[in-house]
Amino acid sequence: MGIWSRFKRFKVHPPSHQKCSDVASSSRFTRHSPQRQFVRIPVLIFVLLTTPVPVQAGPASSTADNSPTIRLLIGQDLQRAVVYGTSMRVEKQNEKGWQSVIDRINILAFSPGPGGVRLDGSDVVAPVIRIKPGTGRLMYEDRPYRGHMTILNDSGGLKVVVHMPLEAYLSGTVNGEIDSSWPMDAVKAQVVAARSYALYRINISAPDYDLKTDVTDLVYAGAGSEDDRAIKAVDMTRGQALYNNGDLIQAFFHSTCGGRTTSALEAWGLAQPAQEGIYCGECEDAPYARWNLPLENWQIISAVKTLYPRLDHISSMGIHRRTTDGRVQTLFVETGEGRVLVDAGEFRKIVGYRRLPSTKFSLGMSGDRIILMGEGYGHGVGLCQWGARGSALKGMDYRKILSKYYPGTEIRRAY
Repeated sequence: MGIWSRFKRFKVHPPSHQKCSDVASSSRFTRHSPQRQFVRIPVLIFVLLTTPVPVQAGPASSTADNSPTIRLLIGQDLQRAVVYGTSMRVEKQNEKGWQSVIDRINILAFSPGPGGVRLDGSDVVAPVIRIKPGTGRLMYEDRPYRGHMTILNDSGGLKVVVHMPLEAYLSGTVNGEIDSSWPMDAVKAQVVAARSYALYRINISAPDYDLKTDVTDLVYAGAGSEDDRAIKAVDMTRGQALYNNGDLIQAFFHSTCGGRTTSALEAWGLAQPAQEGIYCGECEDAPYARWNLPLENWQIISAVKTLYPRLDHISSMGIHRRTTDGRVQTLFVETGEGRVLVDAGEFRKIVGYRRLPSTKFSLGMSGDRIILMGEGYGHGVGLCQWGARGSALKGMDYRKILSKYYPGTEIRRAY
């Protein structure tokens, strides 16, 4: 059937002022001296907890010394949390500070308790519990972490937060965000951007943590993802961050821009300095430089009704507004109650960030399906990671790469 045909319960009827590519049938954003306290633990549990647990050491990092401490939220809304390590030390927080309660423990389990966090198999309950490694690293959810952890009770669910030096943290983000085998200048550019973002977030963070570990902040792949090239890039740029007119910037970045980046103002309505849209032209080799996503009509209805549960009789979908670089800002749906506008970023979040790589797309049809024909991966603001790779392959150093994607900035030592 043609693009203007009816299919099932849907039809396509673009407003006269819109291109047909913009309409089809429905169819990103750190105490005190401890005191020893004896704790009663059942014998069988004590034997289990004191059984050594090997934790792989991995490559050493020369950067984990005096850089600022960052707090990462690695678990939340939990009814049980288990931490592994070798000869761990457990401390509880009270009005006098931190008090040691258990030493040389290898497996720890926690659950929400009255007034805070309960250490399972003991009578230890405290508002906050801190876990320090003995030898090696702490393990949570089969992933090794540098630094120490805190467990706290937040409205009946546990939060798990890991505290580590910022420079050590950055080594664990490289292979979460890009590939450390890329040209070194591309890797260094990513590290400086990530350091700038993390430092900015530390200054405006939530009471309990600074960053999450997924695409909403930086993808932290854990200490196990560190390798020599990632650590080298962090060491070679130690303390370097991006500033605009003397102020640290919240340097955003994304995978693939699709040819041109967009501004933070157009993407999210945020007036962010030095993050305007620029021509990239260096990400054509990216896996998501071009992509197609077919969607059934019921999948589109389901996504829209997730955002607007009371909508009924959704008959069509189209593009209402684009940014200057061609990204969709707002979609529209025709319903039995009239036209309803849908934020394209929210629509992408519901469909799935991986499934719908970006909001830079047009709409078409193939049979009974809507086809989203798009470019790029991510929100499109700031550094294009694949563009940085392409630029480095052509001989551009990391300082020039950063100047390209964050015009008007300068690199300074933050510490």
